[in-house]
Amino acid sequence: MVHHHISADEAVACVAAGEKAGAEARRATRWFPAFVGLQAGFALAFTFAVDVFHVYYWTAFGLLSLGSVSIWTIALRNQVSAPRNGLRNMQIAVATWFALYTLMLDPALQLVGATRPWWWMLAGVIAVSPIVACLFASSRR
Repeated sequence: MVHHHISADEAVACVAAGEKAGAEARRATRWFPAFVGLQAGFALAFTFAVDVFHVYYWTAFGLLSLGSVSIWTIALRNQVSAPRNGLRNMQIAVATWFALYTLMLDPALQLVGATRPWWWMLAGVIAVSPIVACLFASSRR
């Protein structure tokens, strides 16, 4: 049997290197919460622009697409440092937001004739909740 002898100084250096690598890994993933927050902000801004401020739909959709493509391009460049399943969860959340808002909440509120802005704000906050949920689920290590 081979015995490995390591000095106390070498052991301390190995532990310090491990702690440094862990700190660098945490620092590398700090962009993800900002990415999730921006995507949620874009989605909420789209909702408010279309239904509260009555901006033309395709103008708001174009701005949403431009902003989303910009942050997704940056996210895909940094996907190596993304949390485990973080980008996949975000793709599902954005698709859920789009379906929930455009196919369910928006037509339902138009059907009942909701004209007050707070109804639309509430619908926007409810619809954006899957995106915000990615902040917490993707923060696991």
